[in-house]
Amino acid sequence: MTKKLPRVAALHDVSGYGKCALTVAMPVLSACGVEVCPLPTALLSTNTLFEGFTFMDFTPHMDAYLAHWKSLGLKFNSVYSGFLGSQQQIHIMMRLIKEFESGLAIIDPVMGDNGLVIKTYTAGMCKEMVNLVAVADLATPNITEACILTGREYTTAQLNADESKKLCQEIVDLGTKAVVLTGVVRGQKLYNCALQRGDYFEHEIDLLPYNMHGTGDLFTSVLTGGLMRGNDLRKSVQSAAEFVYDAMEQSYDLEDVFDRGVGFEQILYKLGSGVYIRN
Repeated sequence: MTKKLPRVAALHDVSGYGKCALTVAMPVLSACGVEVCPLPTALLSTNTLFEGFTFMDFTPHMDAYLAHWKSLGLKFNSVYSGFLGSQQQIHIMMRLIKEFESGLAIIDPVMGDNGLVIKTYTAGMCKEMVNLVAVADLATPNITEACILTGREYTTAQLNADESKKLCQEIVDLGTKAVVLTGVVRGQKLYNCALQRGDYFEHEIDLLPYNMHGTGDLFTSVLTGGLMRGNDLRKSVQSAAEFVYDAMEQSYDLEDVFDRGVGFEQILYKLGSGVYIRN
C-alpha cells in the first residue's frame, strides 16, 4: 500500500529576510513530517519591520495557481492561512476549503494586536474574516482579533479564566468547531485558552520579558503540525507553547533577532514526532 505524508496547503506571504509566515510555516511543518504546498499571497524582500521593503501582491496569479492544482486532482489533509491582504484573498481561502476536500481548515485570523487593527484591514475585510472563521475547524485569534471578530470593545484589563472561556465561546458561536485564544497574560504567566466540543482548557507557561517577530506564525504552525500528525488539541497546544517559549529563550543573543524574528532553527529537530519534546 502506498504511503502518503499528511499534506497541508498553506496560504501566507513570503519574506526573503525576516522570519514569519511561509518562511516559518514551511520548515516547521516539514520538521513535523508534514508535506507543505505553499500558496503565496505576496512576496516581500523583508518583513515589514525593515524600512524600504519591496512588495509584490500575488493575488492576480492565485486563480491560475489554484486551477492548476485542481486539474491535478490535488487533495489536502488541511488548509492553513495566516495574514490575508484583501477581501479577494479571503474569498480564495474559502474556495480552497470548499473545492479541495481540505480536511481541517485552520485559520489564524491575522488582523491586529495590542488593541490595534492592521492599517490595511478595512471594515469589509474584518466582516469577511468573520465569514471565514465561520467555516473553520480551528481558529487561533489573539485577544485583539477575538474582539474584532465578536464586535467587543478591546480592553487592556487582564482576562480571568471565566472571561477567557466566554470569549472563546463567542468565537465558537460564529461557526468554527474549535478555538485557541492566544497570548492571554495574567501576571507573569501566559495562557493559551482553548475550547473544542464544549471542553475548555488552558495551558500556562511563564511570560518572557521580551517579544520577538513571528511568534504567532510559529505557534500556529507547530500547533498545525501536531494536529496533522494525529495528536489532540490539548497536546498540540502544549507543544506549540513550549516550542515558542524555548525558541525565544534560545534566540535572545542571536544577531538582529528582534527585527529578523525568533531563531527557531536551533530546535527544529525536536519536532520529528509532530510534537515538541523538551529535554
